[in-house]
Amino acid sequence: MIEPVQIQQGVPFSALVYLTDDSVDPAVPLIITGKTVFISVKEKNDYTLDDTTALMSVKITVHVDPTNGETLWEQTAAETLIKLGKYKADIRVYTDPTDFTNTQTFDVVVVPVVTRRLV
Repeated sequence: MIEPVQIQQGVPFSALVYLTDDSVDPAVPLIITGKTVFISVKEKNDYTLDDTTALMSVKITVHVDPTNGETLWEQTAAETLIKLGKYKADIRVYTDPTDFTNTQTFDVVVVPVVTRRLV
């Protein structure tokens, strides 16, 4: 199970994401060369099949190390300016619009910034 991801409200966010093929044991890196990765964050009670109601979503086409399943998830400060709380998220890897791999779902927790300073 993926640990919950913490995102500070109203602050730019970035995290390396390592995608694996869990259909084999032990899991191996998922090759994402030429593929598109979508990450979506939604309300816990949102069951829509697309991202029309997603609170945060990102489409990633350029990856850090695609042969080892490594990509970079980035959100702007404006995109993370959502209500504090716990949300659900998932990652989908698409080869084309009808061919995709769905990874595990995981929780995203949006937390307040503890201290803001003017420089």
